Amino acid sequence: MPALLTLLEALCLLAIGLVCLRTAVGHLTAWRVLAAARRLPDPPGGWPAVSLIKPIRGLDEEAEANVASFLTLAYPGEWEILFCVEDEDDPAVPVIRRLLVAHPETNARLLVRERGHSATLGKVHNMIVGVEASRHPVLVFSDADVRAGAGYLQDLVRPLGDPRVGLAFGAPVIAGAQTPAAALLALAVNDCVLLIAPAVALSRVEGACGASMAILRDTLEAVGGLLPLAGQIADDAALGQAVRRAGLQVALTPSPVRIIHRRGSLRGWWSLMHRWFVTVRRLFPTLYACYPLAEFGPLWGLLYAALRAGQGADAAVWFLPVGMLALAAVSMAVTSLRFARTPEVLRWLWLLPALDLLRAAVWVAAYLSPEVAWRGRRLRVLRGGLAIPLEP
Repeated sequence: MPALLTLLEALCLLAIGLVCLRTAVGHLTAWRVLAAARRLPDPPGGWPAVSLIKPIRGLDEEAEANVASFLTLAYPGEWEILFCVEDEDDPAVPVIRRLLVAHPETNARLLVRERGHSATLGKVHNMIVGVEASRHPVLVFSDADVRAGAGYLQDLVRPLGDPRVGLAFGAPVIAGAQTPAAALLALAVNDCVLLIAPAVALSRVEGACGASMAILRDTLEAVGGLLPLAGQIADDAALGQAVRRAGLQVALTPSPVRIIHRRGSLRGWWSLMHRWFVTVRRLFPTLYACYPLAEFGPLWGLLYAALRAGQGADAAVWFLPVGMLALAAVSMAVTSLRFARTPEVLRWLWLLPALDLLRAAVWVAAYLSPEVAWRGRRLRVLRGGLAIPLEP
């Protein structure tokens, strides 16, 4: 028993050290990577023509405002926007049509085409439809729940001016949280840039975040197009890996990709996080198994303090979990203010202990069930990220 306690204490200290190291490295590299991205010059030959493709299914929160934000974008070059839906009865269709009429000055089209095969995921199907109908050399894929802001297209297109870059993407952030469930999602997502930046700095990005991505049409064709991704639950990761295999880099844009999520529910949070965790486990099993060692700092501190207190240690040992919680809060505050630009998250920092407990539970649950819910469909995720529909 003493040997086991010693081993557990050592594991706790190792995890605490890794959490501190990850936090420090994440902030330093994020500052460096984002600063470098902001210094990128405009394309020397002028802004290229862009086809902006938005795969859509159903109505997300504030869907009308999201669509309108794209129809009012300002971009120096020629561009078009394609809204791609697989069902004429989709509730998003009348909303899009009404906004297209309200913005006749924008080169925008609505494309409706049913999926030919149930094994093809709806999002990838809509992306393929958009690519086939698009006219321009630069392709931008943007999720339905994204809210576009000033410079949105410029930030995505600018990295492609470097011939070494094959794909550019923005780190997602959740904005506008007004309830604890929405705040838990913001706290879980908004510091992902701290994980992405070190990989970018080392040119070791093995994927991308699909909320917003830009790629040259020639590059997409060179890596095999979108059809091989038809059954992939993480089309963004698969596309990023294909680009990397082609010897090209994946770049991070300087501005976050904003997703407005004001309310939500704990059940919805769990479903979304479980899908993400299962996806990562199926794509990167070793990395996923090691995930807790660089996360859950307050929990590791609490476990260490409890082990030491059980052996008669001084009460000062309880300062360790308090210190780890303070580190997590400061890190999230800095990220929220300097990168995510979501100051509303600061009033929800008290949820961080609950977030760690919930994420630890989701991490375990992802091992227990590979079945996930996505846009009204039940899927079984296989090793490598292939998703098998459990119903049509």
